[in-house]
Amino acid sequence: MRARSRQPDASLSRRVGLNTVSQIAARLYSSALAFAITALLLPRRLDVADFGLFAFYLTLYQLLQNVLDFGAGTIVIREASRDRERAGRLIGLLIGIKARLALAAIVLLLGVAWFFEGLSLRTGLLVLASLHLLAHAPSAAGAIFSVDMAFARANLASALGQTTWLAGTLLLILAGVLEPSVYLMAFGLGAAAGGLLTWAWARRRVAIRLGGTAAERAALWTEAWPAGVSMTMASVYFYIDAVMLRPMLGEVAVAHYSVAYRLMGFVLMVPVLFSQVVFPIFSRLWPAGALDPFFQRTTALLAGFGLLFPPLIWLLRRDLMALVYPPDYAAGADSLGILSLAIPIVFAAYPHVLTLLSAGQQRLMMGISTAGAVLNVALNLWWVPQLGIEGAAWATVATEVFVLGSAALAVRRRAGLAFRPLALARPLLCGALATLALWALLRGLDAQAVALRCAAGIGLGAAAALCAGLLPLRLEAPEPAAAGGP
Repeated sequence: MRARSRQPDASLSRRVGLNTVSQIAARLYSSALAFAITALLLPRRLDVADFGLFAFYLTLYQLLQNVLDFGAGTIVIREASRDRERAGRLIGLLIGIKARLALAAIVLLLGVAWFFEGLSLRTGLLVLASLHLLAHAPSAAGAIFSVDMAFARANLASALGQTTWLAGTLLLILAGVLEPSVYLMAFGLGAAAGGLLTWAWARRRVAIRLGGTAAERAALWTEAWPAGVSMTMASVYFYIDAVMLRPMLGEVAVAHYSVAYRLMGFVLMVPVLFSQVVFPIFSRLWPAGALDPFFQRTTALLAGFGLLFPPLIWLLRRDLMALVYPPDYAAGADSLGILSLAIPIVFAAYPHVLTLLSAGQQRLMMGISTAGAVLNVALNLWWVPQLGIEGAAWATVATEVFVLGSAALAVRRRAGLAFRPLALARPLLCGALATLALWALLRGLDAQAVALRCAAGIGLGAAAALCAGLLPLRLEAPEPAAAGGP
């Protein structure tokens, strides 16, 4: 078998660093456009209740997008990283799975729209908007970019899709449209454009073989479904808060909570994108028994970064909301401060989850994620009636603590790896110093100078990251000489 081509002149740290920076830069562009639409344009165009309806369905779309391949994407990347020759066949099977699940998701969204909106023109428009999920089937070809650690085209497709969304939204605003479901159609247009571009460019890297035998589909499904349930449950406990708030507290509460959650989403894209870059490396190091050094360094890096955020965001929570959103959304400030407590927990959890997936522990991750989803729903039902949207935020924090604790215990028992927390001493110290400096500085700054106050927090956070020694990346670890599996 022909060995997969390598880049001997580039260190592992440089490859991971460049790919992560590329991913973050592209996501920053895409997120900036999404932020402009969901924070700067639509909250000022729609009233709070209509924006809450828009945020409710947008959350549902994002939840379903995350689980459309039902875990098969993770398995395809893992197996193709070990045997590049199988990539075309595996991706073809993945596209078939995503197409079937996209149809099921559209039927589900039809039912939700009918339940909440009744038989109306709005329901019809929401169904049309949901058709963009079909484009996520051909976009599965983008798995090859993760396998090859070559993300330029994938990043460009995403950026162009977001640009399409922004252009459609601006045209609707200029046309004087006030119906939130029509703005969801603009979102769907952008998602479809990005998915089709991903398909077109992925085909230049790999010959995709659609179809596959029943035995091949069954083999992939057997491997994938535990990871699929795990990803579904993880998406449930990540997104379900905003979905549950609508029947419990109404559209206005959804709007207030969603704006806080979307601000936190800017921070959470760091471990998500970093993990997309390093998962193929985890998959190659695990069979060779060489994962521990890389696991220690990636965990220390992500957890160290994550620890810098909560105290700074807590001090600036009202300033951040005032800087970004109209005054009608100020009620989301406290939930933003609470949600920030989950940031270091989420950051630290990612390397543990990647370790379990690399070790083939999909069923164990399924159990952890399912328990996390059940816990999150139960806590929302308990705390939201008593605490409002802050109760939903506390439910998120508690769920992430449970998931990290469970994953860390599982990694210790099943993989024999345990993170050494002494590596976080320096980030903790630098973060504490930055927090004290910001607290003192804010006392002397005008409370109305929100832009200056936020800039001070960003500057001190960057200084703390440098002080903590988190940059430049130091991730060198020995890779096996040839791809293979147990």
